[in-house]
Amino acid sequence: MVYEEKFIKKYNVPALKAVGWEGTFGFLTLSTLLIPFYFIPVGGFFGDQINPRHVLEDAWDGLCQLSNNPQLAGAFSLTVISIAFFNFAGISVTKEMSATTRMVLDSVRTLVIWGVSLAVQWQVFHWLQLVGFIILVIGMCIYNDILIADCLRGIVYRFGIADRPGSYYDMQNEIEEELDTSSDDQTVAGTTTGESETTVFDPRHQNAQEGQARNEVVT
Repeated sequence: MVYEEKFIKKYNVPALKAVGWEGTFGFLTLSTLLIPFYFIPVGGFFGDQINPRHVLEDAWDGLCQLSNNPQLAGAFSLTVISIAFFNFAGISVTKEMSATTRMVLDSVRTLVIWGVSLAVQWQVFHWLQLVGFIILVIGMCIYNDILIADCLRGIVYRFGIADRPGSYYDMQNEIEEELDTSSDDQTVAGTTTGESETTVFDPRHQNAQEGQARNEVVT
């Protein structure tokens, strides 16, 4: 997915063109592999009814089943069309947003399929499946740094457990480290400079100094 995102964005490939070329190469590759698969024996591992010739893949038997069963042919055609639309939508999301967003949406797709299967009573509802889907979505969000990690960082920053990146204290520490490094280098070289120390303006320090000055005037 990451390589696909880099390739599409680098060469600005249209989503429909990318889907067409992926489908073409996939069709040619699998069609070529069906030829040796037709002659590779596997014994009775798949059963006599499903695989009567006991080979790895019987393409001719599959075509006969499609021609003799209109419902199977219709389901096969709908599968091809749905996969084409799915790949087009996936590449469009990858091009316009990112591969990370596509992977998150792909996990949601599984949840939608499960919901449809329950609606048409193809499956029986189990609480364990719901827990598994929740863990799946949470894991995807944490791994791809989406929503959950941002909320946790916001809580940590709000309660002062850690400083935000690029805050005043981080900048001050970086400047102090640079000054220490430069002073060490100057000491080793035996040279001294009269440059003033660089500091970062902090309005809280100015407010404290102004308050101290007002107190001295009053006293």
